[in-house]
Amino acid sequence: MKGAIKSYDPRRGSGIISRDDGRPDVMFYANELENAGLARVASGERISFDVKTDLALKRSFAVNLSKL
Repeated sequence: MKGAIKSYDPRRGSGIISRDDGRPDVMFYANELENAGLARVASGERISFDVKTDLALKRSFAVNLSKL
């Protein structure tokens, strides 16, 4: 999937991606930035990602982040 960084708060260690497909925004966590080798991201940056769903929490979040 593709989208854009909507916001990121390094103190909280989480952010939000606005999806290009119009589906609801998806959250991402700082550890996913680290896994992708990204030191930081800024609002509006284009990114590709996959969505993983935690069925126990009934929440989805972005994984496998990569700058476009």
